[in-house]
Amino acid sequence: MSTDHDCSCGDCTTADLPFAPFEALRARQGMLLGEDDFRALMGNPRGKQMLHSAWLHGSGVVWGYDVRNDGLLTLAVRPGLAVDGWGRELALTSSATVDLRDWLREYDRPDTQDGCRTRTITACLVAEFGCSTARPVPTLADPCDVTRTHDTASRILEEARIALLPGHCRSCHCRHGYRRLRALLGLDEADRDDRSDRDDRDDRSDRDDRDDRDDRDDRDAAFCHHLQCLGARDAAELRPACAEGTDIPTQFPVAEQDAAVVLSCVEIDVRDADGCTTIEEVRLDDCCRCLLLPTQVISELLCAVAARVFGRHRRHGEEDSEHGGYDDVGRDRYGQAEGPRVLADDVTWDEDERCYHLPVSGELVVGSVRRAVTVTSLSARGWVEEDVDSVRYDPDRSRIVVRMAARPQNSIVRLLVKGTGPTPVYGVEPPAPLAGVVGGPPGGRHAGHDAVVTVTDWPRTGEGS
Repeated sequence: MSTDHDCSCGDCTTADLPFAPFEALRARQGMLLGEDDFRALMGNPRGKQMLHSAWLHGSGVVWGYDVRNDGLLTLAVRPGLAVDGWGRELALTSSATVDLRDWLREYDRPDTQDGCRTRTITACLVAEFGCSTARPVPTLADPCDVTRTHDTASRILEEARIALLPGHCRSCHCRHGYRRLRALLGLDEADRDDRSDRDDRDDRSDRDDRDDRDDRDDRDAAFCHHLQCLGARDAAELRPACAEGTDIPTQFPVAEQDAAVVLSCVEIDVRDADGCTTIEEVRLDDCCRCLLLPTQVISELLCAVAARVFGRHRRHGEEDSEHGGYDDVGRDRYGQAEGPRVLADDVTWDEDERCYHLPVSGELVVGSVRRAVTVTSLSARGWVEEDVDSVRYDPDRSRIVVRMAARPQNSIVRLLVKGTGPTPVYGVEPPAPLAGVVGGPPGGRHAGHDAVVTVTDWPRTGEGS
C-alpha cells in the first residue's frame, strides 16, 4: 500500500509541522527568539505525543468513521477520529465520499479482449494524514524572495483524507512484532523454525510436567514469568521502520507511506462488455480495521476475563457461582487437581423409576458410588433416613442414579454424596475425591467435600445447599 503523504496543500508540507521529541527550548532572560526556537518549542511536545501514540497504542479508529454504500457508485464515510501509524490524530469533521467510477478510471486497467466477463476488484479504504494552511497575515518581505510576498498563512489545519487504494488491506497486528507473545496466548502459530522459541516451549512443557508431578500453586507465577521473558525478547527485536527506498530508519514502527488507518476492505464486482466497465455490486467489510479501545473498556474486559478464569465457569448451560472456575480436567483456579463436582441445580426426580438423577462434572470410578449416598427427609418429629434401593453411575449421561425403595415420606429431602472419609466418591481424571457441589470451596487431591443437595416440594428440580 503506497500513498502520497507529502501533505502538499498550497504551501503546506510536513516540514511546517515540527517534530523534535528529544530537543527542547532552553529559554533565558533577554534571549532573542527566532523561527527555529518556536519550532523547537512546538516540536518537543508534539513529537513526544506522536512517539507515545505510535509505539504504545498503535494505529486504529477511536470513534466513528462509519463506511456505507451511498447507492451503487459512491462510498460514504461519516465523521470520526483515528490515530495513524505515526501517532497523528486523524479527525474527519464532515462526511466524505469516494466516487467509484472515477477511481476505476484511474486505477483499473482491464485487459482488452472480445466478449463479456465479470471480475472482482479488491481495494482498501483508508484515512490518511493531510494538512492545509489558513488565515493569512501580513509579514515582512524576505529580501531573497523575488516574488516580494507580503503575507503568509498563520495557521496549519490538520485533517484526514479518505483514499481508496488498490489491493488487499494489511492486517493491523502484522505492523508490530510480539510474535512470541501472540503464540504464547494462542493468537498465532508458533514459529517452529525459531530455535529460541522452541527452547521456550520445551522449557514451559518441562515446567508444566514438574507442576503436574509436584505442586501447581506456582502455575500462575510460571505463566507470568514466561510472559515477561518472551515479551522482553519480542521488544528487543523491535526496530523503527526505514523511509521508503532507503535504509535510513525513521523513529516510528511503520514507514510514512504505510501510516494510513484502514477503514474497510472493499470488493467491487464489475462487468466488462463492449469496451465498457459496469459496476454490479460493492461489498464492504469493516472487520479488517483496527480499533483503539479506551483504558476503561480494557480494564472492564480484563476484569470480565479474570472473573471467567477465576470465578465463573459454564457447564450444562448454567454458570457456577463466584467460587467456581474449574477447567475441563478438574483443576481449580489455583492449578491444583480436584475431583468432580455435583451439579446441584440440575438434580431431578423420576417419579416412574423412583430415582434421583445427580449430574456430575466429570467421570467417576464406578465402584466408588455404591455406598456413598445417603438420603434423609424431614418430618414433624425429625429427620428420617429413607431406604435406598441402589446407587449406580451412568457414564453415558455423566450422572449418579439413586433408586429409592419407595417414594420419600416427606417433602424436604436431603441427599448426601460422600467426598470425605475413607470411602468417598472418586473421580477418574484427575484421580481425586468428590469436590462437593459446583460453586463450593476448592477441593484437592487428598481431601474432597461432601455434596449436599436439598430437594423441596419434589418432584421439581432441586436446589443445592
